[in-house]
Amino acid sequence: MAAQRPALRLAPPSGAPLSPESALQPGRHVRGRAGEYRLERLLGEGGFGATWLARRGADGHRVALKILALDRMADWKALELFEREGKVLEGLMHPQIPRVHERFLSDGEAVVSSIDQLPTGVQPRWILVQDYIEGRSLRQMIADRGRLDDAGAAALLRGLLRVLQYLHGRHPPVIHRDIHPGNIIVGADQRPTLVDFGATQDRPTSDKGGSTTVGTFGYMPLEQLMGRARPASDLYALAVTMVVALTHTEPDQLPITEATGKIDLDRAAPTLSPGLRRALSAMLEPIVGQRIASADEALALLEGPAPPALAPASTTALAPVSAAAGPWHAAGSALAGASLLGAGVIYTAFFNQLSETMLVRISIVWVSGLAIGLGMRHSGDRHPLVNGLVWGGVAAALLTVFIFGIFPSL
Repeated sequence: MAAQRPALRLAPPSGAPLSPESALQPGRHVRGRAGEYRLERLLGEGGFGATWLARRGADGHRVALKILALDRMADWKALELFEREGKVLEGLMHPQIPRVHERFLSDGEAVVSSIDQLPTGVQPRWILVQDYIEGRSLRQMIADRGRLDDAGAAALLRGLLRVLQYLHGRHPPVIHRDIHPGNIIVGADQRPTLVDFGATQDRPTSDKGGSTTVGTFGYMPLEQLMGRARPASDLYALAVTMVVALTHTEPDQLPITEATGKIDLDRAAPTLSPGLRRALSAMLEPIVGQRIASADEALALLEGPAPPALAPASTTALAPVSAAAGPWHAAGSALAGASLLGAGVIYTAFFNQLSETMLVRISIVWVSGLAIGLGMRHSGDRHPLVNGLVWGGVAAALLTVFIFGIFPSL
């Protein structure tokens, strides 16, 4: 069993101001192992620490100092995420990921090797020094009502997919787990940078046991909520991020297709280019087994040629699947939705009027309709109508066996 870290007992109490000796302010110098840094201005502040813009003394290079104040922590979780970000970033080298220069424990001015070496009354800080990424976050651009056109959205998505190609192509894959508009910085050259790797998972999780669930609600797919993030989870989060940026609509307000639980791109963003629509649609599948699995596949859909024109309808009873799939899939969704709606109406209106046996028997109608609709939606290489009828027949047969063979004996 892994040893547990001791409970934090650091003064002053959480939320109390820092002591004057260790207070950080513009102009102050912080010495690290690799150099000295002069603080310029505060970039942001959170519950456990802050991020400062600084200049490295040796060459004036601009860096960002992420500073975690241990006295403000109620438990070790924030430190674990901070350490994870530093450890993962130290092993990465990509122009669209901030580079880490060093990380160290400090008394506010100089490096200390352990908390025990700190003078009395001085509070410890963990400091992570990384490249300063100049630009605006995608969240800020949305707040400023900046609109992405099709070309801009495709370029942004392409750039971020190439970052994911790099991360997911490592051994083991590096999974970001917290992609959302606030963690994407867009520079003056419109090149996106992916930041904040505190939630990163740098080892695979077992199907038999999930890892800690980390991420931002609305952007996490179902498997990540269950603690089983994988590379396809980042693809889902990136697709939701793109839809939010295109529509200026938060995830919980985006239209959903009731039959599938999938974000409805036709209603949310009806004017998307074909390539952008293909890629986002494939990345937005809520069930991980139906979602594309890699950034390579997403790029192929985004940049690939448009599907060939449909051949004229043949004189056979059923058109080729490639020509007929779209309308049949839409009809399948409508039938599945109508079946569920019908079941709700029947059971709500007649629950007290019908016997238990009759209510069970009625289910054969709406369940068969639901099965046909779902079969039309998930037809694979088979014609949607044929697949729907097969699914409906199997469902009806199983229900018949249950209703007349098993249910009477219950």
